[in-house]
Amino acid sequence: MVAIGGVVVALVVLGWAAGGFFGDGSQVEDTNAGVRESQPPSSPPPPPPPASTTSSTSSAAPTSAVTTTTTTTTPPPPPPDPNLPCPDTAMQVTVELGAPQYQVGQRPVLRLVVANAGTVPCTRDLSRSLREVLVTSVDGANRLWSSKDCYQSNEPDLRIMQPGERQQYEVKWAGRTSAPGCPTRRTTVQAGTYHVVGRLGGLTSGAVPLVLT
Repeated sequence: MVAIGGVVVALVVLGWAAGGFFGDGSQVEDTNAGVRESQPPSSPPPPPPPASTTSSTSSAAPTSAVTTTTTTTTPPPPPPDPNLPCPDTAMQVTVELGAPQYQVGQRPVLRLVVANAGTVPCTRDLSRSLREVLVTSVDGANRLWSSKDCYQSNEPDLRIMQPGERQQYEVKWAGRTSAPGCPTRRTTVQAGTYHVVGRLGGLTSGAVPLVLT
């Protein structure tokens, strides 16, 4: 009887010891949960290494060099000075007739025309002493009349002439001869064909035929 009671006591003690060693299942889970919460969060996984660009670099087209061109703008030349004298090469002297023929006793209309045939404006002396209209024989050997014989003037007449500008000077010939110094004795020119020539200083026009009937 005593032995049985000792066995029972031993079993009770053993059961108590086992319960204290293992404990309740829920208690174990709570302890583990507390441990998990106290641990710091794990670091994210490292990013994957970048893909190799060797193939794309080797296949890329080479970059062409950029060429920079510097343009220098030349300023326009200054406008021509219209006060500069007109060269003889820029002047054109011609004569015109009021009609191709006149009757003896009429007064033929003769015009001296001076034009700027150049490309720039310039200044030319068109004074009366430089202008002249001549009537000669066809061969030019006989000088019959000149617009300068009975007119003397040294006053200058400077004109600015634009390109293409024409200046006309008209005279009416009395149909009689003249000579330098303007002698009073003159002769009426007979019917026939004559030449009219214009002059401006050292410039001379071509001859134009004039018929008197």
